[in-house]
Amino acid sequence: MAVPDAVLTWLRDGRRAHPGVKLDDAAFLAAVAARPPGDDAAVQGADLFLAVACAVGDPVAVQRFEREHLAKVGVWLKLGAGQDDVVAEVRQRVAARVLAGAPPRIAQYAGRGPLWAWVRVVALREHARLRTERSRTEGREVGDDDGLDQLARTGELSAELLALRARYQAPVTAAFRHAIAARAPRDRTLLRLAYVDQVSLDAIGRMYGVNKSTVSRWLATCRAEVLAAACDHLRAALGIPAADVESLLGLMPRDLDVSLSGLLRA
Repeated sequence: MAVPDAVLTWLRDGRRAHPGVKLDDAAFLAAVAARPPGDDAAVQGADLFLAVACAVGDPVAVQRFEREHLAKVGVWLKLGAGQDDVVAEVRQRVAARVLAGAPPRIAQYAGRGPLWAWVRVVALREHARLRTERSRTEGREVGDDDGLDQLARTGELSAELLALRARYQAPVTAAFRHAIAARAPRDRTLLRLAYVDQVSLDAIGRMYGVNKSTVSRWLATCRAEVLAAACDHLRAALGIPAADVESLLGLMPRDLDVSLSGLLRA
């Protein structure tokens, strides 16, 4: 069977962008053939090549991935001074999550959207998990800027990514609206109080007869469950795998109307 021209272009782009990476043509073609069907117009061929090479364990590819993507975790987290231990732990968690296993999770990356966006979403999720774990063991609160809010942020985007973002803005917004509407009445009230009315955690706690730490945990759980439900809805609506949903969310800008405050006002 003839290899599509687009696939050959991705292979050439990958070899040109990542010299020294040893990946058999057959391994790359097999990985591409195993990808779920979808829009190939936005495929990042060089990124897909690197991901496949990492998935099969090429050491040069793994080193390049660490240098070009894992090294940026600290920039993505935007933490203050004195947080080097957090950055290091998140970086280690991301590496374990995407590079370990048989097959490793990076094998799920389908190239539809840049690899940095896919990795960035994993990093933000791992940071949110770490903060939740530490809040439970050390009695510290989970901040309001992680989870769903962080997933809606991004840096500078190329014209191609801006076009991709615009194309999927409506289904992403619809997915979050659906997820919020499905929450229990108390959850929607909590979210509205916190994000629309800007009521403090202390004040919300007094309304429900609990302390602010409990309210913070309630909100963190709501955000996480809204995000998970939105991802499931988006995956079903677009017919794309979880890895592509993560890449897509990584492209969403901070001003996209998927913020909790914007959606709860609707």
